[in-house]
Amino acid sequence: MFRQLMASDVCTYVPPHPELVGEHTRTTAEGFTWCTYHDAEGAFVPIFTSLACAEYEMRSLKDDGTPRPMICEMPAEVLFGFLNDGLTTVRVMAPGGGTLKLQPHAVKALLEGKFTHNRITDEDGQKQSVTLISVPDEKLPMKFRQGIRVFCARNRVPIGVYVFHQLDEQTGQYPGNDLRVLLWLRSADNHFYNDFCLMAQKLTPPHKEFYCGVVLSDDTQAVEFLQKQKPLWPIFKPD
Repeated sequence: MFRQLMASDVCTYVPPHPELVGEHTRTTAEGFTWCTYHDAEGAFVPIFTSLACAEYEMRSLKDDGTPRPMICEMPAEVLFGFLNDGLTTVRVMAPGGGTLKLQPHAVKALLEGKFTHNRITDEDGQKQSVTLISVPDEKLPMKFRQGIRVFCARNRVPIGVYVFHQLDEQTGQYPGNDLRVLLWLRSADNHFYNDFCLMAQKLTPPHKEFYCGVVLSDDTQAVEFLQKQKPLWPIFKPD
């Protein structure tokens, strides 16, 4: 949802200045003036996902005798950039009455990409050493196995997809209650990683834990390990 929003043109209300009708280019250094409104929770700036939505909502503005605001349309990333001042609360409104309120810290997070994809790297950026054993295809849940293969066949981003169980260091056993997927990617692709995790988590049985990690082609040690394993995808025919 947020990815679609940030890739779209959106609208907001600006003070009426008929001389500004048309297309204009402005930078953040030049600034931008928008209209602010209030509800029970305080001040906010309305953002509309379509021109039709902005025009429809304008009908509900109180007529206080002042000129009606104008509608300004621009790319969402640009408008949120102007509104990212650490003070402004945004209310995103879509046709049909759907609304979403973003506090100032959420506007900042949205621009940083925290709402549009999961991060491939760990928060601390540290690699962890674990002992893994490959899970044979026939031991994987059928929906999980087939879902991943169909998804990757339609989105040919990874070089390979591998599934493992992790060793319990205390018992020295593989409990088998986890499904740990390693994606071998040519380069970091947060969007694919996000979509893959959403898909795979839905297909993971309730009694199993799902984890997903990424190996990039420049990690020679990890690539050498994966080359010795049988991938879940792509499917290689036996010689």
